Amino acid sequence: MPFLRFLLLLLFFCGSVQAEHRVFTRKDGFLSMRDKLNVYFFQSDTHRLLVRDEGSVRAPRYGSLDKAMRKSPCSAGVNGGFFGADAEGTPLGLVVQDGKRLSPLATGSFAVSGVVYDNGKNGLFLIRSSALKRMKKLPAMQAAIQGGPFLVENGTAVKGLNARKSTYRTFIATDGGKRWCIGVSSSVTLRELAEWLATPGALGNFRVKTALNLDGGSSSAFWCHESGISYPAFKQVRNYLGVAPRR
Repeated sequence: MPFLRFLLLLLFFCGSVQAEHRVFTRKDGFLSMRDKLNVYFFQSDTHRLLVRDEGSVRAPRYGSLDKAMRKSPCSAGVNGGFFGADAEGTPLGLVVQDGKRLSPLATGSFAVSGVVYDNGKNGLFLIRSSALKRMKKLPAMQAAIQGGPFLVENGTAVKGLNARKSTYRTFIATDGGKRWCIGVSSSVTLRELAEWLATPGALGNFRVKTALNLDGGSSSAFWCHESGISYPAFKQVRNYLGVAPRR
């Protein structure tokens, strides 16, 4: 009986875990170096997305991912979408913060080929920008960030991704249901990251159906409250994508 009670408690605990931070590694075949992924898993029915915009990279409101997340009810976060080289760091694509559209939808570039958004009603969506553009009216969005390119679609690595430039990467992914994750990688190419994410078992029992690349390189940043990890970006970025418990 004590063992049975222990087993039932264990099963209950495992089933109740809604969000967690995990690290995944793999050998890259060169001098036994290891590629690394820092990933935060969550579910759309228990967690929501929050966007925090700096307002300007010249005079930022927060100054870092760490400060932005600590001033918000977030459990984890990464840097957000691409931005211009102008003094303000104008966002390249759609940005919605707390239901307010700060930057319009853009198309025509791999950097803005997809949109991830939270409708504020237990629903997260990862959709092609072109599909949104065809709509007569954009759906309700409480939070949204535009990024690209797509790394994985329908469980398969997207073909034609750059296989030459290695750098840090930031991404968001879903299993096509309620399970989602945000993450950052060590220095890899877009093709390497896509193939890694699409490999069965690469993220444990989380099977990636769709994954979208966000701003990477020196912009990449990762923060997690539970594990106390804060990897700052090497430069000032324009916005951040956080994960917070639903109210």
